[in-house]
Amino acid sequence: MTRTILDKELSELNAQLTRLGSTGCEALKKALEAFETGDLAKCGMVIEMDPLIDSMRTAVEEHAIRLLTMQQPLGGRDLRLLTCMLSIASELERIGDNATAVAQIMLRMTPLRGTSMPHVQIESVPHIEGQETIQITEAAIINSMLELGREALRVFEGTVKALTEYNASAARYICEEDDVVDVRYHLVRHDLMAMMSGARAIPALKNDSLILQRATYLLWIAHKLERVADHCTNICERIVFIVEGENMVRA
Repeated sequence: MTRTILDKELSELNAQLTRLGSTGCEALKKALEAFETGDLAKCGMVIEMDPLIDSMRTAVEEHAIRLLTMQQPLGGRDLRLLTCMLSIASELERIGDNATAVAQIMLRMTPLRGTSMPHVQIESVPHIEGQETIQITEAAIINSMLELGREALRVFEGTVKALTEYNASAARYICEEDDVVDVRYHLVRHDLMAMMSGARAIPALKNDSLILQRATYLLWIAHKLERVADHCTNICERIVFIVEGENMVRA
């Protein structure tokens, strides 16, 4: 395979990978919209996108393996690019799985939510150790989860952009942004665990017998959103390796 043909093939492969990332972004965006509005139709749309994302990942892998077999690059950026594309495609597909999981959990939660957003509240608890106590409500937790989701989506969109441009500097910056997502996740998890703790759960259950089931589902959703940023970090580390030829070392 000549250099010109290889460059063309790599360009097409890059386009495939970008489309996979963009489709994953769209799935996550729709999942967050469904979570915010309770739109079950959008949940269905996200779930229907999952086989498409899976097939796009398979296409990227088959293309990359075909180029590795035909070209057999012995070193340099071509080899790093083709091998890393295999892991990047896998990470992108896993993000799509997380978006699908959010939609599926939303459908399971539907019988537990009723026709309106619940406003169950529990006694005041310390939001962060050493700080004043606050009143935790289910609606406030959901708002915090939406912020978590928007932050995860922002990190994902930045990751796809860095991948499209093979921008190592942007990739390094996005890796640091994972800490922001982690902080938001830990705050949400803290409030959900406080809601489910024994002494506080009793009065909450008196107001709404289904609150602990919903809280468990919300904890699952929060975890899925946090994992999006983890997959983005893995992708950005691969971007740095492709461009610079060295693994990124995080402090």
